[in-house]
Amino acid sequence: MSFLQEVEQGVWRLKVLVQPGAGKDKIAGVHADRIKVMVRAPAVDNKANRALCFFLSRCLGVKKSQVRIYKGFTARKKEVLVFQTPVSAFEELLPEQE
Repeated sequence: MSFLQEVEQGVWRLKVLVQPGAGKDKIAGVHADRIKVMVRAPAVDNKANRALCFFLSRCLGVKKSQVRIYKGFTARKKEVLVFQTPVSAFEELLPEQE
C-alpha cells in the first residue's frame, strides 16, 4: 500500500486525495500514490477536513481523536496521521485491491 507509511510503532501516515462536495462519503480507490476519499461536506470553513477525519475514523474503527490531518489543510492532497491503530485496520480500506 503505497499510500500508507508507519511513522513509529502504531502511528501511520496516510496519503489522501480528497474530493469534497461528493454525493456520498466513500473511498474511491487509489489515485497515484494516494487513497481517494470522497466526502459530502463542502470545502468551506474546514467542513471537508472534519468530515474526512470523521469518515476515516469510522472506516478504521478508531476514535475521531486518533485521526488528524498532518499536511495539506487547504489542499486536496493531504497527509493524515492515525494513532494507535494496527495495520490490519488499513487492509480493510480497499479489500478489492488486496
